[in-house]
Amino acid sequence: MKKLLTIFAVAVIAALCIGISSSYAGEIDILLQKLVEKGVLTAGEAQQIGTETKEQVKADIAEGKFSSLPAWVQNTKLKGDFRLRYQRDHAQSSSSTTGSNNRDRARVRVRLGMDSKVNEKLKTGIGIATGLSDGSTDAARSTNATLENGNSKKAIALDYAYAEYSALPWLTLIGGKFKNPMWEPGDLMWDTDINPEGVAVKFSKKISSKTEVFVNTGALVIDEINTATRGKDPYILAIQPGVNFQVSDAVSLKGASSYFDTINARDLTLDGTAGTNTKNTGLTSLQYQYETIAPALELSMKEPLKKLKIDLPYLALFGEYVENLAHDVKIDNTGYMVGCKFGAEKVAKWADWQVRYNYSMLGKDAVLDILPDSDRYGGKTGMRAHEVMIDWGLGANTWLGFDFYNAWKFPGNFASSSNRTAPTWIYQFDWNMKF
Repeated sequence: MKKLLTIFAVAVIAALCIGISSSYAGEIDILLQKLVEKGVLTAGEAQQIGTETKEQVKADIAEGKFSSLPAWVQNTKLKGDFRLRYQRDHAQSSSSTTGSNNRDRARVRVRLGMDSKVNEKLKTGIGIATGLSDGSTDAARSTNATLENGNSKKAIALDYAYAEYSALPWLTLIGGKFKNPMWEPGDLMWDTDINPEGVAVKFSKKISSKTEVFVNTGALVIDEINTATRGKDPYILAIQPGVNFQVSDAVSLKGASSYFDTINARDLTLDGTAGTNTKNTGLTSLQYQYETIAPALELSMKEPLKKLKIDLPYLALFGEYVENLAHDVKIDNTGYMVGCKFGAEKVAKWADWQVRYNYSMLGKDAVLDILPDSDRYGGKTGMRAHEVMIDWGLGANTWLGFDFYNAWKFPGNFASSSNRTAPTWIYQFDWNMKF
């Protein structure tokens, strides 16, 4: 009888452990104490049962194995990150009489996301982040909040919200506001903070043990227009075929060629513009159409200097090119980026490090000026830039980062370095934390 009561007690304790909140923990302790008082368990047995049961249930919940939890709880994951930043912007005037202007800022970034599996083929994602939603240059391209304005509250905005349907193992459909479906080894055309809106379809198929082919497509909304006064809604049609080839165990090659056709943007003034695309005479509206091709390539190598007995875990070389093919654009319609990264492939623990460098040029009408990296010369086109990034691991899920930009505008097509005007330096010191 005592054995039967012990088994029953353990079962009740396990049921009470659902959720493992502090209130349930208190009820478990009370139940065990009563069983000790009734002589069903000894004090030692009660302590052992309580400890083992709680730990086991906690482990099952963490692994999503606890069947008594609601299915949506088991299928939902929370994730987020926090970044603390000091930033200095230094702008040197092209006039020798006006000198230079410095701006120092303390900034924070907070992002919180939730992904939930609806069923075997469907999942949804929702994310919020610090940032703006006012249509300004920073609204789509920054999640920073500057520490200012008398301790005022900082804005939180919807960062993404999407549904993703895996129709087949090689076919995925996405709708809403989502992570950029187009692959890019750098950020020549797309700021990494931009989450496009609309629909996307992604194909991915392994055709051999070493080769994977993919096609990313999208119809991406730019704006919703009052058709009675301003015309039709502008959007981007995108297609990107590519291949990922495993040359050997240590070497891989990834390449893609993208095509972006911007529809109905001509003669409009777009939200978030940096103001550098060519405008209609005397107006702020776009003079040209934007029909861009963008081939890109990345070569990755593990331990590339092993034969020289130099400990370098990882090295990657990459390049991008963009060109606006619209027939009415004759100059300033191309751009490119070349770069490398080396060190740890991913900074994941103490003393892991990675260094990245790129050099870029972007003609003023190569791409829409609502898209490029907002830190690189203010997100403008018609510029050249160097960028150096260094990351150092402090431990699991936390690292220090340094990012340096040296950018300048150029007055004509493919201006030489002797024609530099208004160079800009940006220094960013970051402490990153993921959870």
